[in-house]
Amino acid sequence: MTTSSLADDLLRPDAYPWSPDHVERIETHISWVFLAGDRVVKVKRPVRLPFVDHTTVEARRRSCESEVRLNARLTDDVYLGTVPITRGPRGHEVDGEGAPVEWATLMRRLPADRMLDELITSGNLPEGWVERLSDRLVDFNLRASPPCAGDAEALAAMATGVLVDNVDELRPLFRDRPFVVELSLIDAAVRAFIVANQGLLLRRAREGWIREGHGDLRAEHICLEPDGRVQVFDCVEFNRDIRCADIASDLAFLLMDLDRLGIDECATDRIVDRYRQAGLDLPADLLGLYWVHRALVRAKIAGIEMAESDEDDDAPQLAVAAGYLHTAARHAITCRPIVIAMTGISGTGKSTVARHLARVLRADHHRSDVVRKALAGREGPAASAWRSGLYGEDWTAATYARLAELAEESIAAGRPVILDATFLDGGQRAAAAAIAREHDAPFLLVETVCDEAVLERRLEERAARGDDPSDADVEVMRRQRRMLAERPPGVPDGALVATIDTTPAGYVDLDPALLVLRDAGVVASRITGVTDREGR
Repeated sequence: MTTSSLADDLLRPDAYPWSPDHVERIETHISWVFLAGDRVVKVKRPVRLPFVDHTTVEARRRSCESEVRLNARLTDDVYLGTVPITRGPRGHEVDGEGAPVEWATLMRRLPADRMLDELITSGNLPEGWVERLSDRLVDFNLRASPPCAGDAEALAAMATGVLVDNVDELRPLFRDRPFVVELSLIDAAVRAFIVANQGLLLRRAREGWIREGHGDLRAEHICLEPDGRVQVFDCVEFNRDIRCADIASDLAFLLMDLDRLGIDECATDRIVDRYRQAGLDLPADLLGLYWVHRALVRAKIAGIEMAESDEDDDAPQLAVAAGYLHTAARHAITCRPIVIAMTGISGTGKSTVARHLARVLRADHHRSDVVRKALAGREGPAASAWRSGLYGEDWTAATYARLAELAEESIAAGRPVILDATFLDGGQRAAAAAIAREHDAPFLLVETVCDEAVLERRLEERAARGDDPSDADVEVMRRQRRMLAERPPGVPDGALVATIDTTPAGYVDLDPALLVLRDAGVVASRITGVTDREGR
């Protein structure tokens, strides 16, 4: 098969017996998906990857047949069968005359605006969606997802092997990339859980919780049709070891994806409660482990797409990978109480870094721009001349005093806290460090730096958008730079220091800060778990 000609030929409407008006092609790492009118034709790409081998026509035919059979478990009238692709005078055709040269899966096209990820993004989630989706999945697990056949020890080893193999396959993709430290922390947490919980993992296999599930349960694979039907499609048909997983792993994929899309914990907790009420056992620590695993699966896919891409700019894939790695880290590591002060001139990305770091560390995040305007009872832009108006000495002193109060509250409650301000004055830094010292907590100063030309462009773009709480502009940035050159603020005694370069666009690399925190013993594994010898 000439793959390029097939991928191009099936863009012709006359290549289909139902003659669609228009054909659109979507390419994934293992398939070409052709949206042809009211139907979808899905062709397996002839690829060999660590988790799939589609290098022969026969392997691709079997995969298509498995796709139809397995997806019938969670869909109604969506998968219409397997169809041959032939090659005639005009090129490749679907179900044409002659001997098949390729095979494809034929599907009914589902409404794109009813996909769960689209409904979340657009804010159009229908009432009762949690219950409808939960009931569909619970019924599937109780009736159509049988325990995987085999020896319990072998099944437990397979489930463990998938976890380790996934990390091992991910690491080379980022060997010369950012996120090495973050990934190493996640890796260590996953392996620590496996070592500490052998009994639990074996018990899960013995009790039949390792089942032939969906394998890729994400929001974009769920359609809430207008007639009320819930269609859960595009399961993993090409690798039984991926599909054959703990029900906690299958569900964790969905929970992780919903969290990524901004669904609040109340909704995800309701889904978990629905499972448990039906008698499906979901230990919290195990859900945490598989949450991490599933985020790493998606990071790996981004890494594979980055490796296969011909584009010079890999920032988009790095941004996707970073998002999933940060999600994994949030559930893999824990951080003891610490005061973290951001510092750097305006526009260098302090708040962006602080937001991501706060998410990963589950830290309280207090931003000076927000605190300042809350104290003044102001909303919207409040630009003024350098060190005047809302940015005069009195308001600045009040703002940092309030940040100190908030830091005290967080540390006293045993939570890490991030103070997001410029901290360009030595006194301001010393005051924050003193709070940490009083509570026997470490103090970390995270400085953000950025190429000057990039910095100026970002400030100009931010000002034009008018959607940021900060009022700092290019002139403020230049004055801050001169002030730093004339009077460097210094670093408090005993402070930890990390510098993050935010010049690369699209993603945030937290490695410099995480490296310091790791070496200082501030972060540790969150998902190690505590079990007795029977794994209970």
